[in-house]
Amino acid sequence: MVRLGALLVWLSAIVCASAEGVPNFAGAAACGKCHANAAHTWSGSRHSKMVQPATTTGVVGDFGRGAVTLRGSVYRFRTQAGAFYITEPYLTGKPQEHRVQYTLGNRRIQHYLTTLADGRIIVLPPTWDVLRKNWFHNLDIDDPEEAPGTQVQIWNKSCYSCHVSQEQKNFDPQKIVYKTAWLDFGINCERCHGPGAEHAAFYGKPNHQGKPEHDVVVQTRLSAARNTAVCAQCHSFRDILVDGFAAGDDYYDHFLPMLEFSQAPSEDPAYWPDGRPRRFSTDAYGFWQSECYLKGNATCLDCHVVPHNTDVDKNPQLKPDVNTLCTRCHQAEGASLSSHTHHAEKSSGSSCVECHMPRTVYSIKAEIRDHAMTIPVPENTLAHAIPNACNVCHKDRDASWALEKVNAWYGSASRQKLIRRADAFTEARKGDAGAVAKLLAILNEPKEGALVRANAVGYLGNYQPDPAVVRALLQSLSDPEPLVRAIAMRVLNPGPAYRTEAAAALGSLLRDPSAIVRIGAAVGLIGMGFRQPPSEYVESLEVAKQLFRARAALNSDDAEQD
Repeated sequence: MVRLGALLVWLSAIVCASAEGVPNFAGAAACGKCHANAAHTWSGSRHSKMVQPATTTGVVGDFGRGAVTLRGSVYRFRTQAGAFYITEPYLTGKPQEHRVQYTLGNRRIQHYLTTLADGRIIVLPPTWDVLRKNWFHNLDIDDPEEAPGTQVQIWNKSCYSCHVSQEQKNFDPQKIVYKTAWLDFGINCERCHGPGAEHAAFYGKPNHQGKPEHDVVVQTRLSAARNTAVCAQCHSFRDILVDGFAAGDDYYDHFLPMLEFSQAPSEDPAYWPDGRPRRFSTDAYGFWQSECYLKGNATCLDCHVVPHNTDVDKNPQLKPDVNTLCTRCHQAEGASLSSHTHHAEKSSGSSCVECHMPRTVYSIKAEIRDHAMTIPVPENTLAHAIPNACNVCHKDRDASWALEKVNAWYGSASRQKLIRRADAFTEARKGDAGAVAKLLAILNEPKEGALVRANAVGYLGNYQPDPAVVRALLQSLSDPEPLVRAIAMRVLNPGPAYRTEAAAALGSLLRDPSAIVRIGAAVGLIGMGFRQPPSEYVESLEVAKQLFRARAALNSDDAEQD
């Protein structure tokens, strides 16, 4: 409906984003005093080591090489008294030495971070490939700032809210400086269990009785939506609308997914044409599209059963040749495996994950498994270049061969939903009028799930003022799914004929249970010129505006932020 950035002047005067600390959090050390076994398991996990101080035990890059040439520039390395230094000519055009303060990652690659005088914590260009044992330029991965000129990833801007725990950005827009702080390195206990200071104080008392008023969260006791949201706070491609997510919160009280329809054309897109994730770190959006989640209420922890160490290579139940996790529910297929797979029982063709979680998500110098858990759809390979599991394995065969096989074995009915998605979204990206009917069909099918339906809504916004489309968008404002409501109001442009009806709907949504909907309703009303809503909504509008002001302050270091 309106770009949020255009409303900054009217909605808020930007204020310093400095926070006042996190008194409700205890920190990992406090948790470990009582939960020693869990803390020990966690301390060996990658979650605990996402960002760490640069020490002789933590740095894995070969600083003994002296110098390397990357993208035509020479970078020099040295160590001294346990400290690590990188000299780069990139930022200013002249060689400048930086002490490496932090490492980011340690499984596949490792980045090296330093803090500049203005508080920006940047990722230095040389990055170590852990698997291949060589240096490469960080921009070989991506242009993180999507800007011309000297490109550098500002970690405390681009990566805010992940990699460390209880982070406070603390950007001062008046002085243009950061004073970023955090409680713990890595992903600590309270990222998944919520604030624990009251829990620690209560159970630290002798002879305590009962429970504290505000206890920690046990993820497995949450609904499937809120359980998976704990993981999705990091493992999703999202915009933070309300900072401060805590375990047990509703995802849509804090985050707005950056869906496929909203992405600019790219040679390295975040999504496949059918809306499934193509780039890494968006596992939650794949999983939320899966039948396991939509029909079975499965959660991340149903497979990642060791919650304090979810490393795939340290969890034997996640090995490709172990089908037990899947056959707990899919018992009939497990009882007659070869009949289902048409492959030998002990072959990779009878591995559940090789067929339903192929490595079609591109990570940093790696390919990881698709968490949408779909079936092979060779038709989408032929029409849209979306890889299918059959040809991921049978690289010597083409998609036409795969299509012949799956038709003979399974027929075509089960694949039609996935074909329709890819066709509809591809046509919509091209502006093809024929996409409207397909998009409406997706929107009107609840079994498609919130993410897919919301993506259809996003594309429908491009077909206004078609009366059927405007009517569908207006009806979507009362959809059961908060994401569908949020996207509908974001793209709705009702025109004079529907302005009154749209305003009434948006006014009622100022009291919506979901924060992202309330914020969107405020933006929508203001964008339509309604500065003073009916008296019953005045207070609700002011509350929503306050949420928007807080978001504007959080992103005051990003002039391009919507």
